[in-house]
Amino acid sequence: MSSFILGDEAYKNGRKSIKSLTANSRQEGVEDAAIYLIINIKIQLTQTKDYTPRVIPLTHKLDKLENKSVLLVTKDPSTPYRQALTEKDSPTEDVFNQIYTLTKLRSLAKDPKKIYKLFKEFDIVVADNRVHKFLPGTLGAQFYLKNKKVPFMVQMAKPSYDAQLTKGKKSHKLKDDRCEPKYVKGQMKSIAGNASFIPPCNGNCLSIKAGYTSWLDKDVMKNIDDILRYLVEEKFKPVGGVLRSINNIGGVHLKTSESISLPILIKEEEKVEEGEDSDFEF
Repeated sequence: MSSFILGDEAYKNGRKSIKSLTANSRQEGVEDAAIYLIINIKIQLTQTKDYTPRVIPLTHKLDKLENKSVLLVTKDPSTPYRQALTEKDSPTEDVFNQIYTLTKLRSLAKDPKKIYKLFKEFDIVVADNRVHKFLPGTLGAQFYLKNKKVPFMVQMAKPSYDAQLTKGKKSHKLKDDRCEPKYVKGQMKSIAGNASFIPPCNGNCLSIKAGYTSWLDKDVMKNIDDILRYLVEEKFKPVGGVLRSINNIGGVHLKTSESISLPILIKEEEKVEEGEDSDFEF
């Protein structure tokens, strides 16, 4: 595969490593272990702590939305969104297992046991982009530890200069209460099916799910190419393209949660950080 971003030799190494991970996984009695792409990077991506996952489009989707339990956090009041998203025959009728307002979530967060239950109950947490910034202080460290269940950001309607705004009962400030279920559904399918990452402010390693040991190795490699190109190529800016150049990639390896790291690209000056968990283990 001459078009692989890291070249032919790296492509051969990657397929060989995937086959080894697959064989090892089957020996352990696991047919469908997640495969993580471990990328050592040479530049610092951000100076501050970042709590917003970036979604990387993949050719071969990692999962389907209907397989996931989802919590949505909305601004107050939730009525305009709840009605539109859950009414019969709405595109999102069966998408959300629970919808909470930020106020209700803050109330639940006063009890650590209830927050722990939320962490275990939902595969994916998403929040209206207007309240997303308040979630780190509300949910606490548990959701953000090793980036395993960092809430995603969603928009309830397409941005529009012509949007019809409403006036609040307690304030004269105009509000955008629009909710477009079809638009929300598209975002949710993308979150469930694609890879994700958060730019680290400390450390030099990215860990991103790329596929499964039950897949054909060429399909996993296609996803790996998608991920690397998204991180490097300028056309994906401003959300992607954060590495700016392939020269800012160090060693590239593959692993499952139970395996050692196996190489795609080895650079002598780079040391692989062992024991890294996936950014997202849904």
